[in-house]
Amino acid sequence: MRYSQYTCTCSLMFLYGFVASPCVFPAEQPKENKAYALFNAMDANADGKLSPDEHAAGAKKMFDMMDVNKDGAVTSGEMDAAHEKVAGHKAVKTDRSSAEKIKVVDTNGDGLLTAEEHAAGSKKMFDKMDTDRDGFLSKEELAAGHEKMLQKP
Repeated sequence: MRYSQYTCTCSLMFLYGFVASPCVFPAEQPKENKAYALFNAMDANADGKLSPDEHAAGAKKMFDMMDVNKDGAVTSGEMDAAHEKVAGHKAVKTDRSSAEKIKVVDTNGDGLLTAEEHAAGSKKMFDKMDTDRDGFLSKEELAAGHEKMLQKP
């Protein structure tokens, strides 16, 4: 599929510590609730599970939101600004830095996150979070994946 068709990565959003929906969650809200709210925002057909396409749609939405200057690449500065705008607070010190988050999926090592790298990273993270290997993500898989991916290695 083309990137535009393979559209917020929940997993990448989780990696970035963002929320793809227009909702802003208070910092004191439990991480599971944030993950569940994100899951519900991404579950387009409300069937209680996220398909790869629903997950990819979230990833594209997140990338587009972060790419403020619309140059097709996201810098750590753009990522930081998007986090504050969406979450209403700066990233927590125990979370990965934006540069570390980009490095996870920056296949060419240039320090920038392209749409293609983001889409590929989204798919890879979806596969990692799908622990029961049924081809879908449950709320629990998404919440567990979110928690794991936000932590520094």
